[in-house]
Amino acid sequence: MEESHGLVPATELLDLMRNAESAVEVENGWDSDMSAILLLLQLLPPFAQGRKRPGKMSASQAVNQLIRFQKVETSVQQHLDSITQSSQPYLLALGSIKSSIHSYFIVIDKRALPCKATGSVGAFDELFKAHFVFGMSYSSCLNNILIFVQTTVYNIDMGETKETPRVAELRARMVH
Repeated sequence: MEESHGLVPATELLDLMRNAESAVEVENGWDSDMSAILLLLQLLPPFAQGRKRPGKMSASQAVNQLIRFQKVETSVQQHLDSITQSSQPYLLALGSIKSSIHSYFIVIDKRALPCKATGSVGAFDELFKAHFVFGMSYSSCLNNILIFVQTTVYNIDMGETKETPRVAELRARMVH
């Protein structure tokens, strides 16, 4: 949370910070746990993709690569039918509002796998682990946050995994 106070304040960022720090969510905002995860995405934004792959994605755009909200009255199959291209795994959150999610799904290859977890941290954990179970690489726009979770939370391949300086710096600040 302390690290997020150094970011350039935008409305979306301020809402995430308020949600993460408080039990009372901003209207139409995510719950405090998902807000904290999305703040981490702001702290570890997608990296520039270089000359061969121009076009930098913002952290706000990367949120859609991590989690998508859908009203509970809409069918999961409708969401799957609307997918036009294959993408990396992401969370589909079903609920009446973002701060009150009833169920989570991991969407992979136009299939929705129900999460056992009912909370946002558990669903994020299952999404992270799905990359290993299915042998999938991280989406380039989520690489920083997932490498951070891999090396800092799970201590997987620490020292062997290539980290950006920002990931290494944040991990060092949090560990010490």
